Amino acid sequence: MSEDELTSRLRALEERVARLDDLEAIRRLKCEHALASDDPANLPQRFADIVTDDFVADYGEGFGVIHGKEELRKFLTNVPFTWTMHFMIPKRIDVAPDGRTAHGIWYLWEPALAQDPSRTKSRALWLGAVYDEDYRKESDGSWKISALKFDAKLLVPYSEGWEKRRVAELNFDD
Repeated sequence: MSEDELTSRLRALEERVARLDDLEAIRRLKCEHALASDDPANLPQRFADIVTDDFVADYGEGFGVIHGKEELRKFLTNVPFTWTMHFMIPKRIDVAPDGRTAHGIWYLWEPALAQDPSRTKSRALWLGAVYDEDYRKESDGSWKISALKFDAKLLVPYSEGWEKRRVAELNFDD
């Protein structure tokens, strides 16, 4: 094997290892997303720490679109969920050839408790959703979430199940 061939193979191997490192860093980032989401006392700051400054989140009709970290912090201080257990299931992570951006799709399976606006009672819920996300590698080499689209596929009271209706309103009168 010539020196040029060896150099070429070494370069290809370095690129593959860098890609695997990036994939693992994004998996760890998504793990931190789940851990932050299950830590209501620290959720606003922990989540803000894993997104870019120009972060955009589309949480759909029920919760709207959020632009930037400050809007995110405000949004997260007033969510109706008092307890959650996020199970993030990776479906696909694609790192761009330049290694600076990536795209991921994750499934969410989540048992949760939400309280009514009067905070006098809570309800157990099942939540199933798809996260469609963009990531960007920062100048320090860390990965952050730059955009997120949340598509709820299931949101029903635990007691009711999902046989009759799959996405329910978060009201407590029914």
